[in-house]
Parts: sequence; structure tokens; C-alpha cells
Amino acid sequence: MIEAWNLGDLGESIIFLWSLHQLRLTSKICPPMTDQTPIRIAIAGAAGRMGRQLCRLANATAGSTLTEAFDCPGHPEIGTAATTDSTVQVTDSFTGSCDVLIDFTTPAATRLLVSQCVEKKIPLVIGTTGLNDEDQRSFTAAGSIIPILHATNFSLVVNVLNLLSAQAAKLLGDEYDIEIVEAHHRHKKDAPSGTALTLAQHICNATGRSFEQDVITSRSGDDIPRNPREITVQALRLGDVIGEHSVMFAAPGERMELKHIGTSRDSYAVGAVRAAIFLADKPAGQYYMKDVLGLA
Repeated sequence: MIEAWNLGDLGESIIFLWSLHQLRLTSKICPPMTDQTPIRIAIAGAAGRMGRQLCRLANATAGSTLTEAFDCPGHPEIGTAATTDSTVQVTDSFTGSCDVLIDFTTPAATRLLVSQCVEKKIPLVIGTTGLNDEDQRSFTAAGSIIPILHATNFSLVVNVLNLLSAQAAKLLGDEYDIEIVEAHHRHKKDAPSGTALTLAQHICNATGRSFEQDVITSRSGDDIPRNPREITVQALRLGDVIGEHSVMFAAPGERMELKHIGTSRDSYAVGAVRAAIFLADKPAGQYYMKDVLGLA
């Protein structure tokens, strides 16, 4: 560990970046290798865009195997092969023949699956978007019975972006305006994205802002001067954009931008499968991607 030279927050930033470098060198962020029996993974929403990626990577990742894949009753792909290299077929119900379930579906489906996993005592990884405060409370309650992990984004880079954005906001102070802009494909239903709101939450936590009072998701009108501590989160819906998030810090004369561009859903699926492997043998409780990635 390098010395911070009494640089305060800047020293903390240097230590964090050095720690991240060391984390890469020791392969803690790479998919784990194991000689033990593979973790049996079930995928909810298996016929969707993300579900197909998850099915493929559950089989392709060392330490895991796909044992169950399901989607909503009546889906046209029910009965088809979940992957090209597996005998698992997409069904219309969850049987629980797994060590852990990965759920990227809809809020309504997630609520049902939480109760089913609690009943079956099966660890649950949730990547569903558009969830509300009541859902978060249900995750907390479920965490007293099963290991459960909900994340708005499973990408390693996005999780590092959360930390870097918070640290930058803390270092720059209130003299710098903060804006967050996210872009996704035209079919995404919720806005702003959970990832963008999570970025705003990390910045609020680091700077003493109130998420409820200082984060706004629209700006329109004839007389709306900017509050110095506000964070505006804006959403774009464009074509087939997989996911882009920019955090901008600006003061008169200069601007800094931290940005993540997703070019493949694989980056999210890899993180979700890694989270499932991590969660499978954990005791009951709520877990986070920082636990999975060693960024805590």
C-alpha cells in the first residue's frame, strides 16, 4: 500500500486507484476457477435478450452450470433449447432445481420469485429494473431468510464508476455542477435507469446531499435557476443503445466527464453469473456487488 502523504481526500483517491490496480493483478475480479462441483444456476426470463446471454454464460463460466431456464407461460420460445450447448429447455415455471436463481424479468415477476425463493430457501440474484421502495423493503425482509443480492448494474466498470463519481464529487465540492445523462435502447420501459439513480445515490452519500431533495429527473420551464447542490438525471431512448452513462462535473472554464459505454450485454451477464457463484454458499443476508468484486 502506498502512503497518502497527508493529502486527505486526494490521498484516499490514490489509495483506492492503487487498490483497484492490485485487485486486477491478483485476479480477484476474474471469474473464479474451482475444482468443486459447479454451482447449479437457474435463469428467470430465459427467453429475453438478457436471459439468453445469462443462459449461455452460466454454462460457459468456470464454476457454474445451467440447470433450469424459464419464462412466462405462453411465450413462443417455451420448449426450445436454452442454449446451443445444453439439453436444458425453456419452461414456463420455476421448479427450484438449482443452487441459485438469477432474475432479470419484470417487477411483478420479481415479487413472485422473491416469495418462491424464500419458500424454497434458494439464494437470489436480482437484476430487474423499475423496482420501488416497497420492493427494496421486501429484499431486506427476504435477506433474513436467504442470501439475496439486488444490483442496478452488474458491470465491473459501472461499479468502479460509482466509486469514482462519488470520490470526484467529494474532491471537487459544491463549486462544480453535477449532471448525469443516461442512454438506452428504445424498448427500455423505465426511466431514468436504475444505474443512473445509483450513481446519484453514491454521490449524495459522499457529499451529504439528500437524494429525495437534491436529485431531480426533469428540467423544464421559464424560470428555473439551478440549485448549486442539485444533481439532474436525464434519460435518452435511442435505437439499439445497450447502455451509456455519463457523470459530468463543471465549473466556469472547465468540465470533467466520467463515462461508461456498454457495447455488449456480456459485461452485465458475466457480473451476474459471478454474483450467483459468490452468493450460492453464503449465509442469509443482503449482499451487494461491492462484496462480489472486493470493492468494499
